[in-house]
Amino acid sequence: MAVSDNLWFQIPIAIVLGFMLWRMYPVAVHWVKNGPKGSSKEWLNVSMLLAAVVLFVTFLIVVVRG
Repeated sequence: MAVSDNLWFQIPIAIVLGFMLWRMYPVAVHWVKNGPKGSSKEWLNVSMLLAAVVLFVTFLIVVVRG
């Protein structure tokens, strides 16, 4: 399928995504300035949880490929 076949599908999606980004940017800036700040203990907990998820997914990939 050529790229031009999907052009009329891609244009509205690009417009909608651009509109969403345009509307969400001010809210994201407000959240960054006025949002709650995490302590170092909270950041450590989050990073440990993310590392555990990455290791678990890696383990699943190794088991399935093996």
